[in-house]
Amino acid sequence: MPKPTHSLVTLPFLALTLIGGALAAGTTVAEPIRLSAPAFGTQAEIEVRDLPREAAEAAARNALEEIFDLSHLLASSGAMPGSVGALNAAAGQDESLVLEARVGDLLRRGLQYCLWTDGAHGPLGGELYRLWNGGFEGEVPHPTDLRTAVINADCGRLTLTFGEPEISGRLRAGSQVDAVGMKRGFALDQATQVLKQAGVTNAWLEIGGVWRGIGGGPEGEGWLAHLPPIPGTKEPMDRVWLRDQSLAIASIEPVGGQPSIRYIDQRTGVPTRGVVAVVAVTELAMDAEALAATLFIEGMRGGQMRLGALNPRPSVLWLLGQGKGTPLQSTYRWSELPRERHRRRY
Repeated sequence: MPKPTHSLVTLPFLALTLIGGALAAGTTVAEPIRLSAPAFGTQAEIEVRDLPREAAEAAARNALEEIFDLSHLLASSGAMPGSVGALNAAAGQDESLVLEARVGDLLRRGLQYCLWTDGAHGPLGGELYRLWNGGFEGEVPHPTDLRTAVINADCGRLTLTFGEPEISGRLRAGSQVDAVGMKRGFALDQATQVLKQAGVTNAWLEIGGVWRGIGGGPEGEGWLAHLPPIPGTKEPMDRVWLRDQSLAIASIEPVGGQPSIRYIDQRTGVPTRGVVAVVAVTELAMDAEALAATLFIEGMRGGQMRLGALNPRPSVLWLLGQGKGTPLQSTYRWSELPRERHRRRY
């Protein structure tokens, strides 16, 4: 089967902000800029600080194009060749579908998480999240429908075949791919590669509650992530410095424009309770997002049992409760992160 061709979707909107005063025309001095564009149902933002204005703007635009493109490729519905939507439409067919390279990479890594979590969190929960209306609380689905959706979310129902150079996928009938808790971080990692190829070494990227900092930030100490208040609190959760690290928040309420998701344990088909929020910090944004979602589902005890074997070891903050009173905090290597203490905000 021939490898699919793919054309880039054109961004409908870009907003440019200059961070600081405008410089004289023709200057080659680095001029910090910030660009934003819609993606994944929210806004993606990129700030570049170490290139001349024209080069910085071009790099940021290309990185945002990458994110916007991936938001369509990774959508659970659609007909783009080699996309997740095309794979879902082909569920139950005998012949494998050749996947776009980035889609294949996401699904390969997503299945690794599915196996690592013993099926609690993976890329095959599309039918479960549909039954729960995206994870929001509401009418409980019929038990028969839930049991069927749990079976269809099993890691083994997606088969990937690794060829040269493409990856092919075959999905069993009834199963649906939806990389909830993975795809935003994956898009940030891909956008990071676009920036690095353009020579960027100091930048900030974010989509909703997933952030990635590259290099020393505005003052050389890293990028300061202000974690917002969560249910039961009035003050920000914390302020931590990120230097070549990513941070993701899984919460029962929206964070940074990210829609609220009631994460579902794909082994039981039931949304998790007792966890208000989880913050995970590690190198790659996909890992941070997938870890935050997994540890939200597993809770503190189950989550801590899984963390010891990871390399690099992440830093994690759990906030436990029902979202109505002051949450109980539990941490894993959280104190090792550099934190802001009475410093001015940039």
